[in-house]
Amino acid sequence: MNINTKIIYNGSNKAIINAVEILKRDINTVFDASDADGGEIKLIETRLTEEQFEIKDGNIYASDELGFIYGLLHISKTTLGIPPFWFWYDYKIKPMSSAEIADYKSTPARIRFRGWFLNDEILLTHWTPNGDALLPWKMAFEAILRCGGNMVIPDTQITREHSALASSYGLWLTHHHAEPLGADMFVKAYPDLAPSYQMYADKFQKLWEDRIESQKDFKVIWDLGFRGQGDTPFWNSDKNSEYDTDEKRGKLISDIIKLQYDMLHKKIHDPVCCTYLYGETMELYKKGCISLPEDIIKIFADNGYGKMVSRRIGMNNPRTIALPDKNDSQYGIYYHVSYCDLQSCSHITEVGMSLDFITRELENAFDRGADDYLIVNCSNIRPHVFMLAAISELWRGEKFNAYEFAKTYFNDERAADAFLDYAKAAVSFGEHEDEMAGDHFYNFSVRAFISDIMKNKTHSVHMKWATGDIPITAQLNWFYEKCAEGEKNYDVFLKKHTHNLGKLYDATIILHGRLHYHGYKGGALFTRACGELMNKNYINAYYLTGLASEEFETANRILRESEYGVWQGFYENECFADFKFTAYMLKNFMFYIRNLADGPGFWHWPRELFYDDCNKRVWLQMNHDNRDTDDVLFEKMKKRGYKNEN
Repeated sequence: MNINTKIIYNGSNKAIINAVEILKRDINTVFDASDADGGEIKLIETRLTEEQFEIKDGNIYASDELGFIYGLLHISKTTLGIPPFWFWYDYKIKPMSSAEIADYKSTPARIRFRGWFLNDEILLTHWTPNGDALLPWKMAFEAILRCGGNMVIPDTQITREHSALASSYGLWLTHHHAEPLGADMFVKAYPDLAPSYQMYADKFQKLWEDRIESQKDFKVIWDLGFRGQGDTPFWNSDKNSEYDTDEKRGKLISDIIKLQYDMLHKKIHDPVCCTYLYGETMELYKKGCISLPEDIIKIFADNGYGKMVSRRIGMNNPRTIALPDKNDSQYGIYYHVSYCDLQSCSHITEVGMSLDFITRELENAFDRGADDYLIVNCSNIRPHVFMLAAISELWRGEKFNAYEFAKTYFNDERAADAFLDYAKAAVSFGEHEDEMAGDHFYNFSVRAFISDIMKNKTHSVHMKWATGDIPITAQLNWFYEKCAEGEKNYDVFLKKHTHNLGKLYDATIILHGRLHYHGYKGGALFTRACGELMNKNYINAYYLTGLASEEFETANRILRESEYGVWQGFYENECFADFKFTAYMLKNFMFYIRNLADGPGFWHWPRELFYDDCNKRVWLQMNHDNRDTDDVLFEKMKKRGYKNEN
């Protein structure tokens, strides 16, 4: 095989043609110019099982679309040396003059349907590398296939553009659990009507029928179900008192799923169907209030933190086991390596749970019979590559080797030690091994405390999920202990693992450690400021708040400085953890404190801080200077060497 190798495919399948073009691109990238004959790679149809391929004498044998696609990408990986996350992890492709294609016969993956959910994709939607808004999606779909995946939820607002693009890569499409059949939400289609199925059943059904029709030419795993207008129970949207018991709610969901099931079978031959047992639906299913057609894949979900139990909703955290009781049907998993709960999760940083923990949870779920379907919430991919790589080996039925991963992408096994040690630094916010805080924890908590303090709350209602219903002073003490622990843990992590391993290392696992370090340090400074505020030491509180704001500004700065090359602008729309807005709220909190102590005149603090003793007590109408903004005042305090004595 060399740059002159020809790929011979005589068919018209668009997805196979796309995969051929990918391998041609890789050939042109890897091989040096040559006059030598490169031979031919022929795609030959033969009898093999679903998705299977065989490479023999340089040719690819398969019986279906994905078999040929996997065969082409196998040559890209094993012969040309291009790994699955080459784009997402800046892999430096090694040039060569020629190579030999080894014979190989694939074995079935452990999980039948397996892929990614591009959920909370706030970065991908605003990032246009090289001016191409579709490039992130193309690279995402290619990476799924290179990982041996065959399924995708293209984004949270299913668009025909992304659905058709994903289909052109040969992937199965499936749907967000809040968007059954991928249909538009009722309130989007009918913004002036109450979203009541009892009142407008015909309109709901029309939305479902239209979406079935628009996707009938794609390979689809059809999600059936009925939820509210968003990621909520339907009874939050439809206040009809008729659905006031678990039995009534379960019956409506069951009836609608059966209706959707029948609608599909009228239009699609032998459709593949699934339903998410997620949140309220899982609780109803466990209580026996929901009945489902036997051939639907029933999907259990983790709690957002990798544990196969029901998720926390506000103060309610029952942790009901989210796994099948017996292996008597088709079951699957919805799993998170990225999560957004606006409380304590990880979104732009690696999760705080260990590789061993996640491996155990998934292996246990597979052994319990949840092995027909695995959709992994990967949000924006790049921050979560390590865990995505590990899970892709598990869904194949293989074992993940962190040191091989490190050698591939970082050319140094020390990177593996950093990824493995990273979980040891995580701060626990609860009593369970999965309850590890991420980048939302210190950002959300600081913003919640500021909001509640400025509203004169004696208890932070937004922090009750973590601390219980205790006074805000006790809540702040609890938060301070967590922040002090996090600041220390990530300082140790960074000192141990800061090596000269290149831009990628600094822009991934080290970036994540640095974000946590500054976030926790900022959180600790903020809680100290609140203590000073409550003791009416206002200037100290003001100054500490300014220092806290600087820590979050630093975190945002290093986040944006991690953008280079194709990654310019990647974090521009980072609005979930949102370090920059936390810094902004802290700046506003500074003025809140200043106003309490020095408003409305705002003359006393400058005199107290900057006037000499013989002038600060002299008050005449005309002996004032311009009032400083908070930025100017804070900078003057730093330059004058202001010290917080407490």
